[in-house]
Amino acid sequence: MFGLVGYLMADFAIACVVTVVVAMFRPIKQQDDWKAWKVIVGSMIVVGVIPYGYVEVMTKINGQKLAPGVQSALDEAEIQGKLQFFKVIWANEKMAHVIAVSTDQNEFGMPERMIMEIDLKPGKKEWEADAYSIISSFKRQRDATTMPPYW
Repeated sequence: MFGLVGYLMADFAIACVVTVVVAMFRPIKQQDDWKAWKVIVGSMIVVGVIPYGYVEVMTKINGQKLAPGVQSALDEAEIQGKLQFFKVIWANEKMAHVIAVSTDQNEFGMPERMIMEIDLKPGKKEWEADAYSIISSFKRQRDATTMPPYW
């Protein structure tokens, strides 16, 4: 949750900078009811959506070929639950970086959402997990966030 608050604060700061730049380049002699809040809100929406849009495009392009590597990383980390979804943060022909969200059971037997960060490299037949780290899991006592935030 704190990651989302930080993300929105950074989003607001960038939107304010965009608004100042737009105001600086407006004609001086123009007399109208210019509303800065409209530029701030529009900039916040655009700046907030761009990272998610990029990740969705990368996942659509590379998701099918990276899925076996993501599943092997979950198996290696001994995750008891099911993979909910994964998002490709970036990928090229030599390496890929993925955020995976899965369900797991905490030590009290209650379900929890666990977030993993996985680095993948191409293997002989399919992509394989090179390294992984647990980002958020109550059971494993990890509490961090991803940028852009996923939960």
